[in-house]
Amino acid sequence: PRTVAPDIVSRWPPTEVSEGYNYEAVQENYVITDNERILRVYYVQPLRHVEGMLMAYLPAERIAFQADLFDTHEPPQAAQLPAMRALNTQVERMKLDVETLAPVHGPPVPWTAFEEALRTLGGGS
Repeated sequence: PRTVAPDIVSRWPPTEVSEGYNYEAVQENYVITDNERILRVYYVQPLRHVEGMLMAYLPAERIAFQADLFDTHEPPQAAQLPAMRALNTQVERMKLDVETLAPVHGPPVPWTAFEEALRTLGGGS
């Protein structure tokens, strides 16, 4: 439910809300490149937390970027476990060789720190 009344979507039609933005649909993955570096964007399977969650991966640097699937600014909590499992499943399914996990909330951590948090919360490896 929208909690701001009136919210921006009810005040302006969707065409005006999106005016000035270019949207790209991501079905499974999407590649962005400047012919020097490749950034792969992946759709993470639907979560209760949010529909349409994306993660990004720089294969040469072995860095995965994500928001709200695993935060490092506080100790992991059991409530995060479904999102953490979804992230782990996505990385395994896409056969990504992640060395560093860079969350939006908190400092980057080694992938092994994520795996340890997943094991600690009972989510396996």
